[in-house]
Amino acid sequence: MHNWADYIDPAVVQDFERETGIRVDYSTYTSAAQLEADLDSGERFDVIVPSDLQLDRLIKENRLAPLDFRELPNRKEISRELLLRLNSRINADLYAIPYMWGTVGLVVHEREASRALQAPVPNSWSVLFDPSSVDKLRSCGVMLQNEREHSLFLYLTYKGKSLKTSSARSINKAVHELRGLKLADSPQPFTSFVSQLAEGKVCAAMAWNGLASLANQSGELRFSIPQEGSLQFIDSLAIPGNAGNVPAAYRFIDYLLKPENAVRNARASHFLPSLDLDRDGNRRLLPELAMPTQDERRRLYLGQPLSNDERRTIEAAWAEPDADRQD
Repeated sequence: MHNWADYIDPAVVQDFERETGIRVDYSTYTSAAQLEADLDSGERFDVIVPSDLQLDRLIKENRLAPLDFRELPNRKEISRELLLRLNSRINADLYAIPYMWGTVGLVVHEREASRALQAPVPNSWSVLFDPSSVDKLRSCGVMLQNEREHSLFLYLTYKGKSLKTSSARSINKAVHELRGLKLADSPQPFTSFVSQLAEGKVCAAMAWNGLASLANQSGELRFSIPQEGSLQFIDSLAIPGNAGNVPAAYRFIDYLLKPENAVRNARASHFLPSLDLDRDGNRRLLPELAMPTQDERRRLYLGQPLSNDERRTIEAAWAEPDADRQD
């Protein structure tokens, strides 16, 4: 299995190995780009965990095997809402099953950030994208997420625009403005970013909800979905077309879909399980789960997959040497 770092309870893997006698060769990555590079290298995996943004390309390039649902009886435990959302990706639910989901949001250390701003911290992306706000917050630390496409999606959302409807000229302008803010990207590995948040070294940042939750042991951090809206992501379990042990892949995926195992992995990762939580039995397994409110969920959207031309335009804009950036 090739999975995001810190995205599973190691005891779940150990229990699967003990119960089935199947040894799991487990490896990790820390960015979507790293997963794509590993797949492009020809390395073979039996189970991968692509993001929703990656599914279109992987399916169009015939990189994923269609799933045989007869081998996955625990698929019935999955949220229908997530399956429907996933299906917006060219029938992606035929090739992938939701594993974990979450949001990108604004995390602030309210005491430090309000002191720097000399005002209450608004629930707005202006905290990170308004130059006057950023200048005031530099003294206590401000960061973007180390996923530049996410930063661009959300900067355009803040501006009332959409990446998919923006011209190459508009994308270049937006990237130039983003770079002009001279914001650092969150460090890798994720544990370094979590430590900086937890220790108060960063008072305002763009972050995945799970990392914000993990960092908020003191209760001094506030994670929110800004009023302008934000990204939802769905990370899914999939079998590559060149998988070497498909029967074992099905057994492992179905094991991960068992409600009790999905809950263990959610607790370990601090992200949200793909379970149908409208089922009382599933909800009781995780009563303390902090779900986005109904109002917040209305402000969430899946990012639109980018064409190769759009990706090249964005990469070229970021690569231009004329704007310094704290990387």
